[in-house]
Amino acid sequence: MMDRISSREKFYQLRKQAETLMINTDFTDEPQVMDGPLKLIHELQTFQSELELQNGELHRSQQELMKSNIRYTELYDFAPVGYLTVSFKGVILNANLTFADMLSVERSSLLDQSLSGYILSEDQDIYYQHRRRLTDTKTRQICELRMKKTNESPFYVQLESTILSYQIGRPEQYRTVVIDISERKQGEKERENLQKQLYQAHKMKSITTVAGGVAHDFNNILYIILGNVELLMQNILESNPFYPKLDVIKTAALRAAGIVKMLLNFSCRTEQVQKPIEVASVLNETFKLLRSLIPATIDIRTHLPDTGAIILADPIQFGQILINLCTNAAQAMEKTGGIIEIKMGTQFLEQGAVVHYPGLKAGDYVTITVSDNGPGIVPEIMDQIFDPYFTTRDVGKGSGLGLAVVHGVIKNHNGAIAVTGQPGKGACFTMFFPMIEQKPETQKEFLYEFVRGTEKILFVDDEVDITQVAEEALKLFGYQVEALTDPKDALALFMLNPGYFDVVVTDMTMPNMTGIELVEALRNIRPDIPIIISTGHSSLIDEDRARQLGIAGYIEKPVSVSDIAKMIRQIIDKP
Repeated sequence: MMDRISSREKFYQLRKQAETLMINTDFTDEPQVMDGPLKLIHELQTFQSELELQNGELHRSQQELMKSNIRYTELYDFAPVGYLTVSFKGVILNANLTFADMLSVERSSLLDQSLSGYILSEDQDIYYQHRRRLTDTKTRQICELRMKKTNESPFYVQLESTILSYQIGRPEQYRTVVIDISERKQGEKERENLQKQLYQAHKMKSITTVAGGVAHDFNNILYIILGNVELLMQNILESNPFYPKLDVIKTAALRAAGIVKMLLNFSCRTEQVQKPIEVASVLNETFKLLRSLIPATIDIRTHLPDTGAIILADPIQFGQILINLCTNAAQAMEKTGGIIEIKMGTQFLEQGAVVHYPGLKAGDYVTITVSDNGPGIVPEIMDQIFDPYFTTRDVGKGSGLGLAVVHGVIKNHNGAIAVTGQPGKGACFTMFFPMIEQKPETQKEFLYEFVRGTEKILFVDDEVDITQVAEEALKLFGYQVEALTDPKDALALFMLNPGYFDVVVTDMTMPNMTGIELVEALRNIRPDIPIIISTGHSSLIDEDRARQLGIAGYIEKPVSVSDIAKMIRQIIDKP
């Protein structure tokens, strides 16, 4: 610019000099007179050309500067990240279009506004600590927090800030880069959920292993208790004052056996087997386990009309629904105590009513409501309570799977669930299950006199008390019994006279030889020998597996000896 002005001034000076010379020159001596003006004119023309060249160069420089400004503006405004200039008080001085798009606002509305106004209130402390570290250290600082859009959910961003060098007369300013990391956070959340699922799977596997071992030993103990109680009840009259007490012991043992079986089914992953069930009957059975799980400070009230309503369901999963709902309510009231109320009824849903319950069709339904007078449910989380791993309990006190399992099981049973509740007024869960007309299957009951027999039984179990009870009890039914605790001894005895025994009853889990190994060895000697296998609990055998192996009968301990006698009679009398 200074060169351009100097050239212009020089041009005007030359012009004035030329004019002066032209006035003062005497043209009588032509060759000499013309030499000075012509030289000046030539120099003037030279400077004029030089000036034109400089103007052209300036024009090109201005065009390049304009193009550079356009490129800078495009790079700044349309960068994949947000750029901000923020005052030391946190006021936005400048922002690019990308940041305005992040917040879904006009860029002009951002200027002179506090950046904290666009940060979620729960994350304000993170932002202020970020600024404080930046001011104290004068070095680049990075933090992650949530920002909010108008009428939209918050999103995660990463702030990367640097402080501009202090300039005389100007306060300090910050340059901040804003990066949207919502997708990364979503990926981290998904990975965290997968890790939780893996943790739960490992935990459930451990629970299953422990539960199986405990169940096996516990069921053997219950088997001994039941057998001895039955023997005592067979040997005394019903008028004896001890008879009712023995009956109480028997009932308690059978109830304990039911609890163990249900716990095993809950801890193990079993295939869903839906069949017609009488709802009130299954609910009553579930209450027995429920009462042992719920603290005494919680009062359970039931209203089960004798409607005979039948649905198609897996009895174990159906019971799990009720247990999950009630334990969830009990946990909410564990400090204060309270009331859980369970009601059952029937309802016809018309076509217009089922729109409120996605997946349902018009028809007759069994309704079950589980309500409590606990702390209730805040409206903000009402839509999340059935989400997997969502829990309001402290870390380590809840898996967040209880209600998710309830929702999944009900959906698999073609039903629906609705929830209502207000803070301080408790919660109410209402379930709908389609009714059917098909009746539940009933097992044929054998009369006592038809159970008796004279056949020869080989009974094998490694528990001495079990063999003693079984031998004594089966003899009361008329059977001839050889009871042994070592499967190898039993095999040796069988080999001496393979045709002597009519039925073999063997335990599954024994030292030296498993029940299945004994079955195979016996069949190698006599393929037609009827065999009953019993187990307290084993992952190697169940009823389906026993049927596949051609085993005549399968018994889960603890079991009444009379039931064993009935099975023996059935197998012997089978054509």
